[in-house]
Formats: sequence, structure tokens, C-alpha cells
Amino acid sequence: MKKKIILPYADQSGNVYEYEGLEPAFRSGNRFVPVNRDELIKLPFGSYLFSLPERYPVSHNKKTGTFDVIKKSMEGEDIQAVSSFLASGYLRTYLSASRPKKKTPVLPLWAYAGVVIMDGEFYVPAVRIDDDPRSDPSLHQDGKELKRGIKEVSALYPQNRLVNQLKTCSTQYNCLCARNFFIGRYEAPVPTSPACNADCLGCLSYQEDSGFAESQPRLNFSPDPGEISQVILYHFSHVNEAVASFGQGCEGEPLLRGGDIVRAVDMVRKKETRGTININTNGSDPGVVRDLIDAGLDSIRISMSSPTEKYYTLYHKPRNYTFDDVKKSLDIALGRGIFVSINLFFMPGFTDRESEVTSLLKFLDTFPVNMIQTRNMNIDPDLYFETMGITGSEPEEPHRGIGNLLGLLREKYPAMKLGYYNPPKEKW
Repeated sequence: MKKKIILPYADQSGNVYEYEGLEPAFRSGNRFVPVNRDELIKLPFGSYLFSLPERYPVSHNKKTGTFDVIKKSMEGEDIQAVSSFLASGYLRTYLSASRPKKKTPVLPLWAYAGVVIMDGEFYVPAVRIDDDPRSDPSLHQDGKELKRGIKEVSALYPQNRLVNQLKTCSTQYNCLCARNFFIGRYEAPVPTSPACNADCLGCLSYQEDSGFAESQPRLNFSPDPGEISQVILYHFSHVNEAVASFGQGCEGEPLLRGGDIVRAVDMVRKKETRGTININTNGSDPGVVRDLIDAGLDSIRISMSSPTEKYYTLYHKPRNYTFDDVKKSLDIALGRGIFVSINLFFMPGFTDRESEVTSLLKFLDTFPVNMIQTRNMNIDPDLYFETMGITGSEPEEPHRGIGNLLGLLREKYPAMKLGYYNPPKEKW
């Protein structure tokens, strides 16, 4: 006998309850869809549940095929919709279904996924896209291990401002990448740039008059090549299959520090051949990309919300560069033979639209990257679709479904990796 799928809802204090007798819906783009139990997994450890203020939950009526907005609990109390936020390494396949009131606050910068209750447990529409455990919350519960690492590294480099910044990131903002650096494993973050040449809609480190706050404050100084190289060399000397990455959520665009990071990479490679030096970037300066590769850069990850120039520009709002510059950087990196990823922001009902899928396939045929990092887009879906000019007032084009899109990519590009993290060169 199949278990019942039940609609969750929250009261005005954020407490979550079952709405007995009502089956939930999910959202794809601007339309509601029934829940497919085959696409559900148990809520991963380390994930969160959020109540969505000023937004009502939506149920699916199997008998009539309609989607109903639920405004009151069975006791007659006002209720709110509920969403999940998935732990790292998981890709959502559907959004939470809700209907906003006339005036609603913009949601903070999280990736809102659907959630249901089944047999007393929470289930979500998601897939584990990367088995690498580096950011699994279960590996980040030992505070003593982190404190020991911070004490050791800080004693070695008491004047290194970058080390001090990573200390703040690991303790105040719980950055799992910074925690890994001090614990001595996986990937070390190397933030370098307080400035940026884009004004991304969902920027995690800087928001001005957007109606919501950034996730963490942006780096407010420029570490010098010596400080940068110290961090990378320390990590490479202590970690097997180590990765060090420029371009973090707490900074702007690292290519704007081109001269200094080129010198830092050169300093590292004159002393150490081990380790993978990576840059996470918008790819805005092909010349700096070329110089970094000459100095010893091993891999590059270029972020984009869409392979379609129109939507890319609407989201990233580039300043003093264009989408053509991004493509030139990809051309250079692929031509030089380093490992190339695109960090593609996935939004259910947008990324899997037929026109976007066609655009993505054309893009991949032109730029045969080694990997797509499938990243959940952290933004209020209503704000995103409105900014892209995709409203509920017009007929929606067909959606393939995120799961079907992943299957298509694996079938069409079997040599291309799908994942979530920057791999070390030992695993290319």
C-alpha cells in the first residue's frame, strides 16, 4: 500500500504541521504540478525547513485535477507555506508551491525546494548530484577539530590577513570550505577581491536596495601575493588531492586582481607541483585567464545563470565586459587543455524549458567543457522569473523536468562530468 503524501504547512510562529487529507503540489516555473513520488528522497541530513512569510501553501486535488490555495488550518488559523533548503551536493528538481498575498516581502537568498510529509517524515524532490563528502554537514560537527586547526595555522602565520579572514569565515559564517582548510582536507578557499564587475541579481556578498540582505559581508581588503601563496602552499603541503580556489562567495571577481593572483600562482608553482589551483570566476577578462594558465593554473570554473545571452545579461548585469568575453575565456581555457567547468545555476521551470535546453546543447557543442557544476540558484523564484520577463500571464513553454534534463546531458555528453564541487586533478 502506498504511503500517503501529505501537505506540510507552518503556523505564524514557524511551527510545521501536517494538513491531514490534503496532498501537496510542487512548482516548476510559474505553474503548479502534482507530486511524483518517484522523484522524492528523504530530507538529507543538514538540510533546513523554512516557513515562507505572506505566502499560502498550494494543494493538489487528485479528483478534480485542480490546485487549491490553502489559507487556513483546519482550526481556522492563518497559515504559511513551507519550503526546504537542501544540504550541499543535492540538486532540487522542483520548487515549493505557494501563492503570495498581494504585497509580500522578497525572500532571502536561499534555494527554495519543495517538501512533503510521508509516513511522518519529510521528503524532498531532489537528487544527490555529487558523492564527494567535502561539505556534508556530518563531517563538520567536531568544533574541537576546527579550533585546533585554527590555532595551529594562526600560530604559523600570525600576520597573514587572509588566514585571519578564513578564521572569520569558518567560525562566524560557518563556511564549510574555510573549515576544511583549517581541518586540513579537500578544498581551500582563497578569497582575494573586494571589487566586482558584475551586479548579479542574487549576489551573496553585496546587495544594495534589493529588499534582502547578502548572505555574508564581502572581503574588505586585498591580500598580497605573499599572503595568498602562503595559504595555498600550506594547504598543498598538508593535504592529499588538495584544491585551492580563487573566487568565493565572500568576495567579488578575482580576475580584477589579475596581476597579484598571477604572481601568487607563479610563487606557488616555483615551489610546489602538487595540488590543483582553480579559479571560480565570471570569465570576464580573457587576457588574465591566459596569464593565469601560463603561471600554472590547473582548472577554471565559469559561472553563468544561463547560456542564453539575453538571460545571462539580465541576471549578471555585467559592467565593462560582455558575454562574448566569457566565451573567449572558455575558448582559451579549452584550447590550453586545462580542466574547464561551467557553474550553471539551476532553476526548475527555467533551466529545463525547451528553449533553454536547446540553448544549452548548442553552447556545449561549441564549448565542450569537462564538467557542469549543477548549482541550485539561491534566489526568490518570483523575483527571478519577473526579472527574466517570464510571467504567469503568458502561456508557458514546455518543461522537460530537471531529472529528464540530467538524463539528456548524460546521454548526449557521456565524457562530461555532472557534479557540485571542483575536483582535484587526480580525479579528472
